[in-house]
Amino acid sequence: MRKIVLLLTGWMLLFNLGLTAQQHPGENANGNGHANTTGTIYGKLLDNQTGKPVEYASVALLRPDSSVMTGMLSKPNGDFNFEHITLGKYILKINFIGYEVFFKPVAITAKSNSLDAGNIKLKANVKSLAAVNVVGEKPAFSMAIDKRVFNVEKNLASIGGTATDVLKQVPSVNVDIDGNVSVRNGTPTIFIDGRPSTLTLDQIPADAIANIEVVTNPSAKYDAEGMSGILNIVLKKNKKAGINGLISAGITSLGSTNGGIDFNLRQEKFNFFINYNIRDRRSPMTSRLFRKNIGADTTTYMEQLQDGDFYRKFQTGRIGFDWFIDNRNTITISENITGGNFNRYNDQTVNESDMQLNRVRYGTGIDNTKNGFRNYTTQLGYKHTFAKEGEELTADFTYNYATGDNSSNFSLQYFDLKGNPINTPKQPQNRYGYGDGKTVYLTGQVDYVRPFSETSKLEAGLRTNTRTFDNFTNTFGQNFPSGDFTLDSALSNNYHYQEQINAAYASYTGAKNNFGYQVGLRAEQSNYTGETRLGRKESYKINYPISLFPSIFLSQKLKGDHELQLNYSRRIRRPWFRDLLPTIEYSGQSASRGNPDLKPEFTNSFELSYLKDIQHKHNVLVSLYYRNTDNAITDFYVDTTLTLNGQAQRVVLSYPINASTRNSYGAEITIRSQLTKTWDITGNFNLAQTKINASSQGNNLTNQGFTWFGKINSNTKLPWNLTLQIAGEYESRQILPQGERKPQYSIDAGLKKDMLKNKALSISLTLNDIFNSDRNLSYTTTAFSEQENYRKRLTRELRLNATWRFGKMDTNLFKRKNNRSNKDNGQEMGGDRE
Repeated sequence: MRKIVLLLTGWMLLFNLGLTAQQHPGENANGNGHANTTGTIYGKLLDNQTGKPVEYASVALLRPDSSVMTGMLSKPNGDFNFEHITLGKYILKINFIGYEVFFKPVAITAKSNSLDAGNIKLKANVKSLAAVNVVGEKPAFSMAIDKRVFNVEKNLASIGGTATDVLKQVPSVNVDIDGNVSVRNGTPTIFIDGRPSTLTLDQIPADAIANIEVVTNPSAKYDAEGMSGILNIVLKKNKKAGINGLISAGITSLGSTNGGIDFNLRQEKFNFFINYNIRDRRSPMTSRLFRKNIGADTTTYMEQLQDGDFYRKFQTGRIGFDWFIDNRNTITISENITGGNFNRYNDQTVNESDMQLNRVRYGTGIDNTKNGFRNYTTQLGYKHTFAKEGEELTADFTYNYATGDNSSNFSLQYFDLKGNPINTPKQPQNRYGYGDGKTVYLTGQVDYVRPFSETSKLEAGLRTNTRTFDNFTNTFGQNFPSGDFTLDSALSNNYHYQEQINAAYASYTGAKNNFGYQVGLRAEQSNYTGETRLGRKESYKINYPISLFPSIFLSQKLKGDHELQLNYSRRIRRPWFRDLLPTIEYSGQSASRGNPDLKPEFTNSFELSYLKDIQHKHNVLVSLYYRNTDNAITDFYVDTTLTLNGQAQRVVLSYPINASTRNSYGAEITIRSQLTKTWDITGNFNLAQTKINASSQGNNLTNQGFTWFGKINSNTKLPWNLTLQIAGEYESRQILPQGERKPQYSIDAGLKKDMLKNKALSISLTLNDIFNSDRNLSYTTTAFSEQENYRKRLTRELRLNATWRFGKMDTNLFKRKNNRSNKDNGQEMGGDRE
C-alpha cells in the first residue's frame, strides 16, 4: 500500500513537470541523433539518515532559465538516468514528499558527455514530518521462492535464550535435545553473517541475532557444503543516525539470568556500534539407558540412570565501525569476543539384572565434565559500488581464533543387594582427566556482480577457507587394588588436524518476459591432514580433487501474483574432524569413535516450488523435493569390548560409515496468513519418505519409513499494547539404519507489554515447553543387543524479560550551531530497531 501511494504521488509530480516541459516543443532532446551532440546524466537517490534508496521521487532536469527539459521517477533502488540529452548546462531538481527540495548544477560537454551525479542524499523535511506518524513493522516471518527469513525480534519464546532456542522456532528447521540441527531431515551448513565460525549455537545469545535466513537449495554462489542447504544467522547491526541503542535484562524460574546492552552512534561518514550480552543458564538433566545383552547362552539386562544439571555461563561482546569513505566505497571492521564455561554435573546409578529381570547388583558414582572456552572473531570488509546500476565489488576477510580447556571426573562403585561394596565381578572405576586445545579459522572471499541489463547479470567470486585444530586430553584411571593412577591411553588423545577448501564460482541470470533462469557452476578443491600424537601414532592425509557443483534455476511468473520455479543443485557433505578421529570417547556404558576411512557424501537435490500471494495478506509456498545421496554418512552401532584400566567393559560402540545410498523425497508447505489486522499465523508442514541402504562388517542394513513434522506460530495484538504469541511443533518418528527415534512435541507461549512513549519499554513473560514434553527417545538394535536411550532436559521454564530502547535521531550530532538547531534536528525515538 505504501509503494502505491508513493508511486501515485511521484506520477502526479511528474505529470506537472511534463505539462511545463511541453511549453518548449521546438527543441530536439536527442540532438538529432548525433553522438557528439548528446550525452547522459545519471545518479542515485539515498535517504540522508538511513542510507536507503528513495524510490518514486520526482527527478527533473531543468534548463538554466529553470524551465523543464525532461523528468522521470527514481527506480526502486534509487537510480535515475537521462539519456540523449543535448550538450550544455542544466540543473537537477529533486522533489518528493517528506524531503527537502534538492538542486544541483550539472553540465555535459563533448569531451565529457557522460556525467555521474553520484549518490544524492535527501534530507528529511522535519517540519512537514512532525505531524505524520508512520508505523511499520517487519513481519515475524517472510518468504520468497529461494529464501525464507525469520525475524528473531518478533519471537517471544527465544528472548533471553541462545541461537538453539531461536532455531527451534524457525519453520523448516528441527533441533534435537543435543542441539543438532536438521532441515528437511538433512544436515545444513550453518553460517554467521554469511561466513563460517568457531562458535557453537549455544554460545550465541538470541538477543544478538537479527534474523535467520533459510536457503533450502542454494545456487552456485553459496558453499556446496551441507546436504540440505544453508542456515545463515544474521547478527544485529544498528545503522540509525545519531545515538541510540537498548538495554535488556531477564530472569527465569530455573534461576537463569541474562542481560545486555546495544549501543550505536552514526554521524556523517562513520557508524560505530558496540554490544555486550551475558548469560547464566541452568538446565536440569536426566537420562536412562536400558540395554538387553544377548549372549550365546544367556541374556542379561543393564540400566544406567543419570540425573544432574547443565550450567552454561558465558559473555559475548561485539565492537566495530563502518567508514563511508565516499558515496561508492565503504570499509567495515568488527571484533567479536566470547568466553565462558559449560559444565555438566551428573549423579549416576547402574542396575544389572539377570534374564528374569531380577536385579543382582547395582553401582553408584558421578560423571562430571567442565569445559571453558574463549573465541575471538575479527572481520574486515570492503564494498565498492560502480556508477552502473547494480555493479559492485565486495571483499572480506574473517579471522577466528578459539581456545578451550576441559576436565572430567568419573566414578562407579558396585554394591550387592544388601548395600555392601563389592569388587567382583565388576571392579570400582575412578577416573579424572584434563586437557586443552585451540582452533584457527581463516576465510577470505571476493565477489563481483556485473549487470548487462535490468534482467541479466553475471556473478563471480573466489573463496578460501583454512581451519586448524590442536587438542589434547589426558585421562588417568585408578588401578585396582593398588590404587595407583596411570594414564589410560584408550580414553586420552593428542591430535592435530588441518583442512583447506578453495572455491571459485560463476553464475549468469537472465529473463525473457515472465520467464527467468539462472545457471551456475562452482568448483571446490579440498585437502585434509590429521595426526594422533599419543601412544600408537596414526595419521591420515586426504586430497580431494576438484569437484564441480552445477546449479540451475528456472522460474515462470504467472498471472495473479504467483510463481513457479524448478531448480537443481549438487551438494557435498565432508567428514568433520571428529568423524575422522579414530580415538574413543567413553561415557558410562556407551562409546564412540571416528572413522579415518570415511569419504564425503554427494547429493543431487531437485526442488519444484510454487509461491502464491493473495491480496498481500496471505502467502502460500509449496515445495516438492527429491534428494539422492551417494556415500551417505550415517552412524553404525556394533557390540564390542573395551579394556579400560585393565578391566574389560562390554559396550555398544558407534562410529560413522558411508552407506551405499540415501534417497529422500517429500513435500513442504508454508503458509503465512494475516487473518485480521491484529492476528497472523505462520504454519509449516514437511512430509518425507526416506530409505537408507548401508553395509558394514558383512552386515547389509536397509531401513525406510515415512516421517513428518509441523510447526505453527500465532501472533495476536491485543488491547493495551499487548502481544500474545503461541508456538508449537510436532516431529514424528524418525528412522535410523538400525532403529528409530520416537515422536516428540512442545508448545510455547509468550505475552509482551509495550509501554512508555513510542513503545520504548517492553516487558515479556514467556513459558517454554508448557507440557514439559520435549525429550529424546530412541531405539537401536544390533546382532547382540537391544538398546533404549531416553534423555531429557527440564525445558519447561518461565522467563521474565525487560527491554528499554533509547536514543535520538540526530543527523548533525557534532555540527550544532545553537540550541535551536539542536531542537529541530533531534527527535526522540523508540519502538522497533532496524
